Amino acid sequence: MTVDPAPRPRPHAGPSGLAERYLHDHWKFYAFQGALMILVGLLALLAPWAATLASTLFFGWLLVFGGIVGTVSAFRARGAPGFWSNLILAVLAILLGLVIIYDPFAGSVTLTWMLALYFLMSGIINIVIAQAVRASTGRFWLLLVSGVINIALAIFLVLGLPGTAVWAIGLFLAVSFISSGAALLFAALGSRNGPAGRTM
Repeated sequence: MTVDPAPRPRPHAGPSGLAERYLHDHWKFYAFQGALMILVGLLALLAPWAATLASTLFFGWLLVFGGIVGTVSAFRARGAPGFWSNLILAVLAILLGLVIIYDPFAGSVTLTWMLALYFLMSGIINIVIAQAVRASTGRFWLLLVSGVINIALAIFLVLGLPGTAVWAIGLFLAVSFISSGAALLFAALGSRNGPAGRTM
């Protein structure tokens, strides 16, 4: 009587594999989300001064729109690692946008603290997701860099208060959206051929 050898672990069975599988299965949606985030960032970059000085409704609606897209994205991949963190970040973006819409002339210092919290959470989540896909793909560095950028933005905002409160809100928000969107877009495009891709 022969004894079967111990079963080999299935490829992509852990959190890393789940993240890669969901990215591959929904790569078109994630690519679309990344492109939208880049577009939002470019729009914010065109007029950071105008948006900052008035704490305008424009930025409020951009945040609400980005939060809605993030919420839909989270639920489309609700079985993937990072579901709750992505959902919380998306809801935070919506709430932050609604605060701006409700009171567009709110104090810029308060708004800067809220954005710093958003950047910090976004950076931490991107780094966590990067670690989740690190074992199965070389594309993790895109999210890792984006996470570091977002955390750096949060630190710069807080350390620069109150001087940065006037000019930095629009510019930093633009950088955050562009870096996160680019990371998501390229990661999605790189996963088209299958979750097993190891593109460096």
